[in-house]
Amino acid sequence: MNIYEQYIEDLIPFAEDAIYEGDYHLAHKLLMSGLTEEPGYPKLHYTMGWMHHYYQTNEALAERHYLLALHFNPNYIEVYEDLVELYWSKRKYQALSDLMVKAEKCDDIDKDYVFGVLGKVAETQGEYRKAIGYYRKALMNSVDNHVTKELKQNIKRTRLKRFKNNWRWQQQS
Repeated sequence: MNIYEQYIEDLIPFAEDAIYEGDYHLAHKLLMSGLTEEPGYPKLHYTMGWMHHYYQTNEALAERHYLLALHFNPNYIEVYEDLVELYWSKRKYQALSDLMVKAEKCDDIDKDYVFGVLGKVAETQGEYRKAIGYYRKALMNSVDNHVTKELKQNIKRTRLKRFKNNWRWQQQS
């Protein structure tokens, strides 16, 4: 670890403490000084995005810094999780699908999470067959009993929606 990396790694906890204390101006100043030294440091961008997302509710800046963090480190799992949450809250389904396709290529992220999110996006958009397919892929990649149970419930719910949707269509004919 070189001197700049050590400086930045030491700087981030100070900025986080300032965020927790509500001194966003100081936190922003600290993070920007780090970005001035090392503009491509993913953890700085993540921390900046995290601050804007959860504490200052500036979703545009949060998204920008999250995407920059992913640009500099495509395997940054926490960024994917926070960006998924941001996109869900804003109902940006296409961006969410694109993000999960990118996340699928990441070796460190759980594939059951990726396919589960893709399934929820497809289900939300009324693409029930596609959703069931993603849920099944997620089920095949799952190693957690709780997640497996939840995925089975998702498949059951989506099948019911698909049946009801097809039944209504037939009733209207």
